[in-house]
Amino acid sequence: MPEYNWNGRNCLVTGGAGFGGSHLCEQLLDRGARVYVLDRFMLKNSYLVLSGNSERIQFIQGDIRDLDLIKLALDRFEIDMVFHLAAQPIVPISNQHPFETFGVNALGTYSVLEAIRTSGSVKGMIFASSGAYYGTTATPDKIKETAPPLPTSNIYATSKVAGDVAVQTYARVYNMPAAVCRFINTYGQGDTNFSRIIPRAVKNLITDPQGPYDFGSRSDGTGLFDCLYIADMANAYIKMAENLDKISGEVFNFCNDQLLSARELAELVSECFDGRKRDAIFSGPKAKTQAIKRLDTTKAQQQLDWKPQTTLEKGLKSTIAWYRQYWDKL
Repeated sequence: MPEYNWNGRNCLVTGGAGFGGSHLCEQLLDRGARVYVLDRFMLKNSYLVLSGNSERIQFIQGDIRDLDLIKLALDRFEIDMVFHLAAQPIVPISNQHPFETFGVNALGTYSVLEAIRTSGSVKGMIFASSGAYYGTTATPDKIKETAPPLPTSNIYATSKVAGDVAVQTYARVYNMPAAVCRFINTYGQGDTNFSRIIPRAVKNLITDPQGPYDFGSRSDGTGLFDCLYIADMANAYIKMAENLDKISGEVFNFCNDQLLSARELAELVSECFDGRKRDAIFSGPKAKTQAIKRLDTTKAQQQLDWKPQTTLEKGLKSTIAWYRQYWDKL
């Protein structure tokens, strides 16, 4: 099969100044694509800026709910492929601001879909959903893409279900070339959401390496995590786009398939930081049921020839090195 040619293709990455979007932009640029980013802000501490890639893209400032702006961008720049990553991704904020979260994550996705449906240039769309789609799970069994969403305790997961289902529906009803990625927890260079375990761990270690290794009262540290390196995530988006003619309307899971408890993960970060295994402090109430989420990636391996390329230890060491280099700019 001939290699897919990205050279000169016009790609729009919504949310491209964010954590995942920045890395996707980098990989698209390195493949020769012309990249346009639609985002509300281009923060100085964005990986897109710190990597120098902000100078290689065209930035469109705006809100993902602005249907007219998206239509204008698609037509003016003759966009070929849309990667829709724009979202309100922070779980605690979703419960504090449910209307804003649904507006961005659900209505924003409908805006992108409608703009594409009426565009004359777009040949496909890849949507960034989440493993949160499946709700609160507590089984070590691998979850297949056909599993239904279970009840959850946060607005974020429900908002992602809405966007996820909308993309599948547009693909089916309007014969729109579109597909859905569901990712497990991602980590890597440029993540400034310090409520997540890995960035919080690195922050603790850099700012107070001799102090208590404290993760607060959000959890008891027993929940099992699977973490996917950000470069493997970006590669998954690209694999989806390259195979879109064969997988339109489909959903694919992506994960690293290495489960660790939050406490074990925090202690591994400590070891990767300086070789010292600190005791991580999690003072949240004891969970009645251990949270476990493990995705089945068989479909991605078979149909996309995708599998993670970066071990957790290698990815953590690379991530820590990046935080050390850029800490004074974060």
